[in-house]
Amino acid sequence: MKAVYMLLLFALFCSVRASANNVQISNVSVVNNGPGNIQIQFDVSWDNSWRVNVGPANYDGVWVFFKYKDINGLWKPIYLTGNYNVVPVGVSFYQTNDVNKTGVMVYPSANSSGTMTVTGARVGTINSLPYDIDVRGFAIEMVYIPVPTARPFFGDGDGTNESTNAFHYTNNTATTSSVVPMLVDANAGDDAELDADGIYMYSNDTIQTTNPLGSLDPFPTMKALWCMKYEINQAQYRDFLNTLTLAQQTTRTEAAPTSAVGTKAMVPSSLVYSNNIEIKTPSTGGLPAEYGCDANNNNVYDEAADGEWIACNWLYWTDVAAYLDWSGLAPMTEITYERICRGHSSAGAQPAVYGEYAWGNTNIFSSVYTPSNRYEATEIMSNASTNLGNAMYTSTYFSAPDFGPVRSGVFATGTSNRTNSGASFFGVMEMSGNIAEYCISIGTAAGRSTRYVPNGNGSLSAAGNAQLSVGGAGFWPGMEGNTTTSTINNCSGTCEITGNAGIIVRGGFWYGNANQLRVSDRSANSSPSLVTRHGGYGGRGVLYLR
Repeated sequence: MKAVYMLLLFALFCSVRASANNVQISNVSVVNNGPGNIQIQFDVSWDNSWRVNVGPANYDGVWVFFKYKDINGLWKPIYLTGNYNVVPVGVSFYQTNDVNKTGVMVYPSANSSGTMTVTGARVGTINSLPYDIDVRGFAIEMVYIPVPTARPFFGDGDGTNESTNAFHYTNNTATTSSVVPMLVDANAGDDAELDADGIYMYSNDTIQTTNPLGSLDPFPTMKALWCMKYEINQAQYRDFLNTLTLAQQTTRTEAAPTSAVGTKAMVPSSLVYSNNIEIKTPSTGGLPAEYGCDANNNNVYDEAADGEWIACNWLYWTDVAAYLDWSGLAPMTEITYERICRGHSSAGAQPAVYGEYAWGNTNIFSSVYTPSNRYEATEIMSNASTNLGNAMYTSTYFSAPDFGPVRSGVFATGTSNRTNSGASFFGVMEMSGNIAEYCISIGTAAGRSTRYVPNGNGSLSAAGNAQLSVGGAGFWPGMEGNTTTSTINNCSGTCEITGNAGIIVRGGFWYGNANQLRVSDRSANSSPSLVTRHGGYGGRGVLYLR
């Protein structure tokens, strides 16, 4: 009886959490309370919020951060102090331990579900902030991923079969709760460390790569974190571009910012595939361009049906890294990807199922979808399955001219459950299908060398690249132009992310095959290209709790 009760609670939880994204931040202002007490005030609201203490025992929240325009017209990050916060009733705040904090996580403080409305929130900011300035607030919906009570399963081997290049402790057998070396079958994407020697993972966020045992290396594995509920969408990337300089925009887009009004910003040649970001106002006189979304191509920007909520494709790893650094977030590892998909609770790890998708089983819809309200915030697939897993991939995507990725959370409704909404165990959406996501690989020296993996610091290099602190504690993939998977990432010069070494894509994409959508499938290229953009690649970020 208890098992049935828990199942019903979990189904209810999925119907609450799995719906459209509608986060809004407003009334952002600077409040001067006198010397040493400067605050940023804001209101924020989002739909379908939740907090539960059973099943996944987690909650959602919103990552809020701010930028201001300086006297030279440049957008700069507003760093927070953690002091003089005003926390409204019904929510809690989380901020990192950094001296200058890039943002604040706002989340429900007690079990709840439904629309969360927060008014009059305040966060303390650095004293040197000018008062008479243009301030902008940004908000990203996130999901809290708790620390596991026991080691989760990795890979999906059932003793006879496993997904391509899946993690295992022996061939065709998923890992167990024991600290045993994790390996893969020999393949072109991983090195001998993973496919012959094995990787040991520990609950204190460390890995060990030597056999016999040696020293521990800091690497995100099992600790708690926050994960973006949805993939980076086109409104978010547009807003990001609109805070950059001309030089930075040039690096982070495909088309030159000086191109004509209506030029597609992110896509090579005529290959649009539902990326709707265009040049709204071309760059002139050295000023940056202004970007907008325009799915109906009428040169009237950011209308209701202009595709703002569509997942943003055509992104290089370096684009995603820049967005994450700018927003104070960080890349996830492929270990984190599997943990978020498969899940774990106070009852222990979720079992591995051979061929499972992010919704926890192998049942997947395989007919072409019929879109309704295409490109709108209410976009749905009108013939989506009510009992099978729904995802965008080669068997379900529809015909031109509207084919491509779809709205984040498109399969979730007020009555959906984990399977038909396509949600992961913790309520993270589209971890299978729609857009393939960049993750840090554990199968290359470059990936494993990203020690610590710090959260972003809120600002980019002059060229528009993610740039970590010189002499800092950790690294990201592709530092300082590294494109060689056997070369460790290090920070001895500019610490800019301009290469791709240490990256793998996981989760499959809208025109990929069904096998690539499997949680444990690792068949994708371990070094995605920096030369040619891909119409199925994008990403999301996490916030590490430190």
